[in-house]
Amino acid sequence: MRKKMDVDIYEELSKLVDTHVKHYKEDFDLDQRLIMQAAKSELPEDRTLIWFCRECGTHCLRESQAFVRDTREHTTLRFYAEQSGEDITARIIVPKSVKGKKVMGDVYEVNFRDLAFKVAQDSISPAMTRMAFADGFEQEVPFHKSLRQAELLVQEHGKITSLHVIPVDKEALADLLKQQKYRRERLPEAASEEKLPSLPVADYRKYEAIKQDHPDTLVCFAQHDYFELYGDDAKKAAPLLSAKLLDKKIRGQPPLPVTGFKQELWVAASKKLWKAGHDVLLIKDGEVFKDLKAADFIPVGAELHIDGILSRVEKVDFQAGRVALANIEQRDHPVPYSESLDYVRSCVEDAGLAIYEAPRKQRKEATRSSVRDKLKTVRKEAAAQTRSPVKAKGKEREL
Repeated sequence: MRKKMDVDIYEELSKLVDTHVKHYKEDFDLDQRLIMQAAKSELPEDRTLIWFCRECGTHCLRESQAFVRDTREHTTLRFYAEQSGEDITARIIVPKSVKGKKVMGDVYEVNFRDLAFKVAQDSISPAMTRMAFADGFEQEVPFHKSLRQAELLVQEHGKITSLHVIPVDKEALADLLKQQKYRRERLPEAASEEKLPSLPVADYRKYEAIKQDHPDTLVCFAQHDYFELYGDDAKKAAPLLSAKLLDKKIRGQPPLPVTGFKQELWVAASKKLWKAGHDVLLIKDGEVFKDLKAADFIPVGAELHIDGILSRVEKVDFQAGRVALANIEQRDHPVPYSESLDYVRSCVEDAGLAIYEAPRKQRKEATRSSVRDKLKTVRKEAAAQTRSPVKAKGKEREL
């Protein structure tokens, strides 16, 4: 776990949204407004937020309210930790200042489920709810009556502008929040991110032309001892490579999302992308360095052992996620069957390089046999064409 101090909070969280969120990314627009409000708040307890994202959206909650039982923040946090079963990435954020449209502050990495367990274990019972309304009116009401009371007060004073639940023991909550702050402030500071050299416009044009010809392929473009992936390719590749998603500057263009790997590590890195079912194209010095097709990861015609049975790959259906196989223990009577794509893929990896050599060897053997057959045919034809004696005349016949 690391911390980042005095950074652009929107920028830091946007990278996580691009990497981890596939649906409802517009949730982050609401989060940005809440973060801005927290940065401008005069209440210290409102300026520390729990932010987390998942495949289907993002959430931004006040830390102080999460540790008060039965609040919206408390129940939301526990629901996603205890019942959703999703992969969730979380951060504690502390907005400090506003610079134009940016909110500057500190961002702390945190284990979401450990935090939720702490909230469930140490949360404090609610006592009162303090409500503020559009006309400036404020009132505190018992927590268990706050919903009914709010409905009545809204009719007279307008919509609710702020809602704050006060715990039974304020001092206990203050101590709890102080402990949380002490723990996160002890985290080591993250190393400053590497500043990437900008992408020359001429190279970007070359990349665009290649990408246009291969729209569904992950194009890895050689730059400064790295193979780099840009745009949507970078967003797909970053989690598969366990790599950061950074920004690449291009003159006259908005920053482009980028990720990549060192050129010397191309074998291992490209295999990670390849085995995930992607076509992968490596471009170096304007030429094709390596072209990997997803369909070739499980080569048709390859023979391998699956559950101890010698089998041959007949067909790969990536859309259905199935592989058609043949049991060839008795080669004269192959028995067709199928397995899931993921399972056969794992068997292919266990088999190693030998599985790719087998179909190639079969092709070579077929080529050799056909050449031998041709040579034999030529020899037979030559033997059959016996020379007939030439009859000479005169002295030539006598000689």
